[in-house]
Amino acid sequence: MQVSACPVSTLSGAHSALQTPRWATIKEAHGWVAYGFTIERGGRVTDLLVLVRPIIARYTLAYIPFAPAGIEGGELAQLASKLRALLPRSVFVLRFDLPFGAVGAFDHHLLIPCHSSIQPEATIRMDLRAGYAAVRSGYHDRANRALKKIATTPLSIGEYAGEQALFDDFFALYRHTAEREGFLGRSRAYLATIVGDGSDPWVRLLYATLDGTLVAAIIVLFSQAEALYLFGASRRLEGISPSYALQDRAIEMACARGCLIYDLHGVGGPEGRGSHLSSLELFKRSFGGERVERAPTLDVPYRRRAWLLFRGAERIRIFAVRIRRALRRVP
Repeated sequence: MQVSACPVSTLSGAHSALQTPRWATIKEAHGWVAYGFTIERGGRVTDLLVLVRPIIARYTLAYIPFAPAGIEGGELAQLASKLRALLPRSVFVLRFDLPFGAVGAFDHHLLIPCHSSIQPEATIRMDLRAGYAAVRSGYHDRANRALKKIATTPLSIGEYAGEQALFDDFFALYRHTAEREGFLGRSRAYLATIVGDGSDPWVRLLYATLDGTLVAAIIVLFSQAEALYLFGASRRLEGISPSYALQDRAIEMACARGCLIYDLHGVGGPEGRGSHLSSLELFKRSFGGERVERAPTLDVPYRRRAWLLFRGAERIRIFAVRIRRALRRVP
């Protein structure tokens, strides 16, 4: 295996939407530093985005979201070893969120599962290769009934194009949804960085209005290979659910772009992990995709003492987050 540095701007975007130059730019605006690498093994060359952020004093954490694909435990440990020499000396741990579909055993002694995963351990993924008509014909009755009802209403779907008032309404609706569902929402600044002025072709904020009122919105991030549903917000309406129409439009858009996969990004994981996402599974399964699972987030400690202290503090933080989620749920 050969690993070498490359400019982040040259990353191919042929993998996860969280492995693109666009995602690197978003994260760099919020305290991370992005590094690009190429990996050559067995005659195959792929690229890799690694994100690094400060934790405390001179220590930093390196994180790889949804990559690399097609690698097993021994190779992953080898990759971590080679990256250690290429990353800043301040990095005390390298953290992997492996992509869905990764195969092989990840019980190598250097790979340590985290108490809680950053990215979901299970999701619903849709194969788009047959085109929108074929994908649409695979929707389950629940989605078909919802879309049929919506077709009888004056619901309108649009794309955000930088309108400040619209973003204000979206963020207010997002906050409302977070409070109702009990999840911890992202900041206004973070969401504003993602959607920008609406001109970036790799990000779309789709919204639905009813009688001129914003009732639902979703943010979708694109790469050449996949479309990833990142965030959503909605009002509870009598008789209809606009979220179905927005997901249908996003799926149609992904097919038109030539994406291979639409990822609905998160349902409850195996053995009760990620249980706060379990309530989303019925909705996401209604579009006919396949449930897939992956290994938990994995750590490779570079400086074990600092890593042990960090893990202890992280367990306390995770416990606090679970309490906050429980307290925020509205009956």
